[in-house]
Amino acid sequence: MSGVYRIRLMFEWGGGSLWCGNETASKTFDVDPVEELLPISELSREKLHSLSQLHDTALNWEYPPDPGPWSADEYASFDKKALALSVELQAELGSEFEVVYEPIGRL
Repeated sequence: MSGVYRIRLMFEWGGGSLWCGNETASKTFDVDPVEELLPISELSREKLHSLSQLHDTALNWEYPPDPGPWSADEYASFDKKALALSVELQAELGSEFEVVYEPIGRL
C-alpha cells in the first residue's frame, strides 16, 4: 500500500479523537475512532483521553444548540494543548503517518 496514513485529531462529543483522514488510513483502520488501533504509547492514549474529557466540558449538555460555557481563552488553551499533542503523536508515529489537528472552534 502506498502513501501515508493521514490521521485526524478531531474530538467528538462523548469520545473518539483520532480518525482516518484518507483512503490509505481508512482501508487499514476502518471508519471508527482509531486511537486503540495505532502504535502509540499508553501515555499518549492517556493524554488523548484527558483532552477528550476536557473537550466535553465545552458543550452545553443541557441544551447543545446554545453556546457552551468556555471563554475564548479556554478555546485557545485547548487548541494549544491539542496542537502540541498532535506534534507529539506525529513524532511517535513517524513518517508513515501524517497527523492533522482540526480545531473545534467556538460553539
